[in-house]
Amino acid sequence: MKKTYDICAAVVSDLPFDARVWKQARSLAGDGFHVAVLGCRYDIPGTQRRSDGEIDVLELPFGYRDQPKSGRRRALAVARLWAEILRTRARAYHSHDVHVGPPSWLASRLRGATLVFDAHEIHWHGYEGGSRRARLLASASQQLERFMVRHSDVVITTNESRADVLRREYKIDAVTVLGNVPARVDSVVALDPGYPKGKPILLYQGWLSPYARSFREIIQALRLLDDVHFVFIGFGHEANKEKVLAWAAEEGVADRVHLLPPRPFEELVRTAAAATVGIVPIKAVDVNTYLGDTNKLHEYLMAGLPVVASDLPEIKRVAREGDPPVGELFDADSAESIAAAISRVLDDPKMYEARRREARRLALERFNWQIEERRLLALYEDAVERRNGKSAESR
Repeated sequence: MKKTYDICAAVVSDLPFDARVWKQARSLAGDGFHVAVLGCRYDIPGTQRRSDGEIDVLELPFGYRDQPKSGRRRALAVARLWAEILRTRARAYHSHDVHVGPPSWLASRLRGATLVFDAHEIHWHGYEGGSRRARLLASASQQLERFMVRHSDVVITTNESRADVLRREYKIDAVTVLGNVPARVDSVVALDPGYPKGKPILLYQGWLSPYARSFREIIQALRLLDDVHFVFIGFGHEANKEKVLAWAAEEGVADRVHLLPPRPFEELVRTAAAATVGIVPIKAVDVNTYLGDTNKLHEYLMAGLPVVASDLPEIKRVAREGDPPVGELFDADSAESIAAAISRVLDDPKMYEARRREARRLALERFNWQIEERRLLALYEDAVERRNGKSAESR
C-alpha cells in the first residue's frame, strides 16, 4: 500500500466474510476517510489487491477451506500481513483482533498515528481444558489483549458485558461498545437458498463448530418435534460436517438435517427471512462465549424472524425484548429444553406473527448499524482528528 491513508484497518480472518470489518470500513469511507483494509482470505492462489468502492483492499492467501490447514503456512501469512501493516502509511491504525496488534501498535508509534483496538472477542480467560498448545496460545492472546487495551488510544468491543470485563481486568475507563448488528434493511425480500418446500425451517447461519455450539442437542431435539427441518448455512471443516450428518443418521432424522453452503454476509438477512425460526445455540465454554453476542441473532431480527437462543446474558437481553418477546431461551446442553423453546414459538400462530412484527420493529428502531455507525464516526472525528490536528472539513 504505497499511498498515505487516513485509516489502515487489519484483521486475521477470512476477510470477505468479516461483516464487522466491512461495516466499519464502509462507514468510514462514506464519511470521507481514505481507508485501506488488509487481511487474509481462503481459496486464493496469491496476493490480491483490489478496490471496494473507495476502499483499497489487500488480501493474502490463507490456505484452502477444503484442504488440511498448515500451521506453518498460516504463520507465514500472518507474518506477511504484519509486514504489510508496517509498510502502510496511515494517520490511524485499526487493529480488528489481537493477532494484528503488535504491528499496528508499532506502525502507530513510528508515524505518530492513532491506535484503535477493536476487541471482536475477549481473551480474559482461554479454554480451561484442551491441549498444552491451546492453553499457551490462549495465554499469549490474553497478554496481547492486555497490551493492546492499555496502549491504544481507542478501545472498542461488541457489548457492555465484554466492555465491563475489559474495564475491570485492565483498569481502564474508556471502552466504547459497537454492537454486532446488521445494516438497516427497510424492505426485506426473502431469498430461498434451497430450503425444503413447505416445511418449518429452523435456521442456523454461521460457523459449524460441533462442540462449542449445540448441534448434537439440536439434532436430538428434532426427534421431539413434528416435521421441523434444521438448516445450516455457512462454513465448516468437512470432518465436522460429516460428524453432524453422522449424528443425524444415528438419531433417525437425516432427512431433516440440511447443510447448505455459505452466502455473502449481505444476503444473510434475506436468507433468514425465508426461514421460520432462527437459532442461536452457543455453549458457554469460556468467559468470551458466556458474555458473547452474535451477528446472527440481529440478522434474524432484521429478517423478522423469531428466535430460540441459549440462556446467556447478552443473548438473553435481546431475546427477551419486545411484547411479546422476540425469542425463547433454552439450556444449550439439553435437547428437551431446545425442543420446548422451539415448540413455544411455533405452537401459537397468532403469537408467532406478533413475534415476527416485534423482531422487525426492534431491528429497525434499535438494533441496526446506522445507529452504531454514529458512534464509530464520532470516535474517529474525536480521536483521529484531535491527534493529527486536521479538521474533518479538510478531508
